[in-house]
Formats: sequence, structure tokens, C-alpha cells
Amino acid sequence: MEKIKVNDTTGKMLKSFEEWADETAHSSRFFAFYTSLLKLQADTEAQTGIPDINLAPEEIKHRISSRQTLLRADELNIDWGNAQKLFSDIVNLFEQYPEFMDNFPAGISKEQPEISAETVKIWLEGGKLPDRMGETEIEPVIFSTLIHHTIRPFLTGYALAFKDTFDYELWRLGHCPVCGSIPALGYLEKELGARWLICSCCQMHWIFQRVVCAFCGNKEPESQSFRTDDSGLYRLYLCEKCNNYLKAVDLRKSREEINLELEIITTVDLDIQAQELGYTSGEATINK
Repeated sequence: MEKIKVNDTTGKMLKSFEEWADETAHSSRFFAFYTSLLKLQADTEAQTGIPDINLAPEEIKHRISSRQTLLRADELNIDWGNAQKLFSDIVNLFEQYPEFMDNFPAGISKEQPEISAETVKIWLEGGKLPDRMGETEIEPVIFSTLIHHTIRPFLTGYALAFKDTFDYELWRLGHCPVCGSIPALGYLEKELGARWLICSCCQMHWIFQRVVCAFCGNKEPESQSFRTDDSGLYRLYLCEKCNNYLKAVDLRKSREEINLELEIITTVDLDIQAQELGYTSGEATINK
């Protein structure tokens, strides 16, 4: 039996999250929800590992240079039995913690909701998702979020597989070069201060322009701004054209190693601050 290539993206996040929780005062339900979610995803990652890529270097270069994402729905190699189990577990988790998703329909687990290759294909390609699970109506954004959390531990393996297989300078776009999802976090690297983005789904990192909105492509400096905390470590990039915000970390301001993927969750105070200012998360406005 061929040995599985290790994918511990979420396992590392979970360990760091537990250490972070010991040092902070967030609610016990916040900690319990994210601990449970990360454990479910980490277990699936451990079973799935890192997939083999059957794309020639020439094809990878072609897709990147022609602005096509590297991963296509019909190329996904997923154990749909594992995906269905994870999907059901995540539906049950949100039923237990409905405060983490607005308008989550009560009792939907009784419908025995299913996930399929066809539904994931629609989601990956940005198509219109079904508005029902069995007899229960469901908002597309809720269905999208459930798919997102389910497919994520499979896609993180693809992100690791595609890492360093292409010239990052050829992809300075606002969506992920692997799966096409939008960024959940940005960061400024230590050496040159270049801005990088982290995918909200597969956790791929890619380089991006400093003065461009990652969500609408706005290049006008006068309609963009950013705010920082007292230390300068954290930033909120704000766009007046699309009214979206992007959280970011300035690594030049930190002497310690930071788990950037974890910062997506633990910087919830930045989300609250941005929303109180009237801005919206890019993740909330795009159905991916």
C-alpha cells in the first residue's frame, strides 16, 4: 500500500489554536466550535494526505499564464465517502452552534443532506447552488459555507502539491491560483514588505500588488486606505469602491513566528472593528 504524503496544515492550526485559547479570554463556545471544526478537518487531512498531480509543467505554466486556476473540478481526486461523512459532521456542528452562521435552518440534519461531485463542481465554478436540502429551504451562502468547510481539507492537499510548481509573478490576481477562492488574509513579508494573500479555502499563498483591492481590482489610491493597531502588526485594508475589507499581518513588526492561517480565525476582533465601520468581508459578498 502506497504511503500517504502527510498534510498537517490544519493539524498545525489546531495546535496553535489551543495554545492561543489558553492565553485569551474569548468565549468557551467560540473555542469549542473552532476546536471541533479544526479537529474534523485535521482528521480528514490526515486520511487524505497530499494528492499526486498529473499535470505536465507545460500545462501548469499554460494555465497560470492564461489566468486559469490550476485545479479543475473534473480533476479532483476525492473519496466522496469521506467527504459525505465530513459534510454530515459539519452540518451537525453548525446545528449545535447556530450563532456562527446567520439563519442556519434548525433540524436540517434530519434531512440527511448530501454532498456530491456535481455540487462541488458548481461551487468551484461559481455556479448557482441548490436552494433546498431535501424539503428544507437553504440560503445559497449557507450551502456554500458548508461546502467550503467540507472541501477545504481536501483542497489544502492540492495547495501543497502545487506549491512552487509555477512562477508566482505570473499570477497577481485577487483569487487563488489553485482553487479560485478569494483571500481571507493578507500579509507583508519580512524581507521586502511584499504583500501576499492567503486563500480562504485551500490556504494557498500568492503574491499580490500593494495598492490594489483584492476583491474588486480597484487601483485608485484615493479610494483605498488601511488602519493599523498600536503595534503596527495588524492591518485592515479598506476599499471605498466595493466596501470590502481585508485583514492583514505585517510580519516586519513581529519577532516571533506566526501561524498565518490561524490568524484568519483569531483576528475576529478585526472583523468586528471593520464591520462596525460599515465594511463587509469579501468572503461574505462572494459565493465561494
